[in-house]
Amino acid sequence: MIVYIIPITALLLSFMSLLASMRFIFSRQGMYWIFPAIISLLLFFDNLRTLLAAGEAGASYTVTDFIPFVIAFLWYMMIVVFHYALKKTIPGNRFEDEARKNRAEAEYLMKVEMRRTRRVRREKKEYLENGAFVPSVPEYRSGDEAERP
Repeated sequence: MIVYIIPITALLLSFMSLLASMRFIFSRQGMYWIFPAIISLLLFFDNLRTLLAAGEAGASYTVTDFIPFVIAFLWYMMIVVFHYALKKTIPGNRFEDEARKNRAEAEYLMKVEMRRTRRVRREKKEYLENGAFVPSVPEYRSGDEAERP
């Protein structure tokens, strides 16, 4: 069982680097991630072969048994560092960001104006339906209006 710890860990690290590079292919710096994805795939299959061959080896570890683990670990760290380096150096598309923000702001203002317009229409309708008016019955006229002919 102990024989499988280092190969499984190396395989896990290479799988994580493969998944990370595949994820970053669909980012805005996708073209830069094709080559690391290919290397990660090759490293994954090499570590899978090492894991399958680990049962044939003895129960003791030698320095050469740690080499796939060290390579997988360093490659994964390189993927992480490369990701943050690209994130810092390649700026986003400022025009698209500003256009998206302006569109969201315009939609929000349109929503606010629609609510305000509905409220004003409703208040106007209620006022016209239930508004105050001067009664036309003569008993309710004020003294000035009663004296007029």
